[in-house]
Amino acid sequence: MEKKTIFALIAVLVLGAGAFAVMRAPEKGQRQGPPPRPIPILKTAEITHLEVTTEKQEKTVLDKKGDKWRVTSPGDWPADAAGVKSVLDGLERLAFADLVTEGAEKHADLGVADGKAQRVTVKNASGTILADFYAGKTVSGFTMIRPAGKNDVWQATGFFGYMASREAKAWRDHVIFEFAATDGDKLTVDAGSSKLSLEKLTEKDTRGEAKWKILEATGDAPKTSDALDGSQVNQAVQAFATLRCNDFTDDKKPADTGLAKPWLTLTAGAKGKSYTLLVGGSSGEDTWVKTADAPQIYAVKKFALERLAHRPIDYRDKTLVKAKETDLATVEVTNAGQTVSLEHVGEKWKGKNVDETKAKLLVGGFENLQAASFSEEKEPAKTGLGKPTATATLRLKDKSTVALKIGALTKDNLEYYVQKVGSPDVMMVKKFAVERFLKKPADLVPSAAAPHGPSPGPGPGLGKKR
Repeated sequence: MEKKTIFALIAVLVLGAGAFAVMRAPEKGQRQGPPPRPIPILKTAEITHLEVTTEKQEKTVLDKKGDKWRVTSPGDWPADAAGVKSVLDGLERLAFADLVTEGAEKHADLGVADGKAQRVTVKNASGTILADFYAGKTVSGFTMIRPAGKNDVWQATGFFGYMASREAKAWRDHVIFEFAATDGDKLTVDAGSSKLSLEKLTEKDTRGEAKWKILEATGDAPKTSDALDGSQVNQAVQAFATLRCNDFTDDKKPADTGLAKPWLTLTAGAKGKSYTLLVGGSSGEDTWVKTADAPQIYAVKKFALERLAHRPIDYRDKTLVKAKETDLATVEVTNAGQTVSLEHVGEKWKGKNVDETKAKLLVGGFENLQAASFSEEKEPAKTGLGKPTATATLRLKDKSTVALKIGALTKDNLEYYVQKVGSPDVMMVKKFAVERFLKKPADLVPSAAAPHGPSPGPGPGLGKKR
């Protein structure tokens, strides 16, 4: 009896081991071991040469020189460090899943056909090809990859076609200047007839922004710290530190772009280094600039230079009105011959058929009304200030009066010419800031009261059809 029990236990163990082995064994045709790689594992440290061809078959060559990358064909320029890093990181993460096809008939559909697809060639310092492949469409989250010279197309992860889909100029470094804005400690603004030189102080203002002292001021530049617009200085340094170009102007010379005699020269200092920018003429939405130490001419969008391309006069305080609601006694705005009159009674604003909320929004426009710049154009007929389109008169509780004349809109429809009565300066004020208070009586009428109670039902004969 004992022998039979022992034999039975042995049989059970043998059968169990067999079943376990069968269950663990791969099915016929199932992959065993690590998945195959049509392209070897790539390491960023080994890569020193990239050839990138777009779908339009435009080829760009990039080479590592020391610790920097350069575009070496079709020209010789510094390369966009972030763009190169994106490709290198993608190559290092490149991994493969399943084989999609072994035939050439699907190459076009998968975006990996010869002469029509993106191609990436990777080499090391000795010129050995580490990888050469076509990067096609993204299907179900996988990039279609075909090694050059082969028909096999594989599913891949880690690398996507958009990483390498750039024309040559997009591979170029668009950085003009780059330093930490907090390191900026000097700024010089030179417009020829006027000049302003500034140095940062260790103390800060009440808003926590850097304060500056004037080292030199000529022409119409601000002469005292009280007259200096500190926000303008800080904005200029911030814009300087992160300046990027929109395009490259390789077919023009300084004489063609106004850079032979720039209208503005800006120099920033940071940690003992100086950075100088020359500002020339404009074409459409672009302005031409260059650095003082290199021949390259850049095209920069006007909006990107908005905080930077200012003459010394624009560093003067540009406050037109700074009156809190509680400081105002009356406000009168005349626009196109129609006048809004508001009187501050207690905590409310009174006026003929005026909505209190709308009145508060109007007077709030005078709490800190700032100009964007000083106008170079002073002729009343051209600024519209000879016959103002509107006026605003503020009487404060301290018995003082502030009066503004609103002239014409600029050609780009973005700013108004504005003049404070008693001042010779003509200011440029953003359209949205002026239109906050530039109202007519109809704009302040109370909104129609919403109906109360349930909506009336359908009238006779307007019910559901039966």
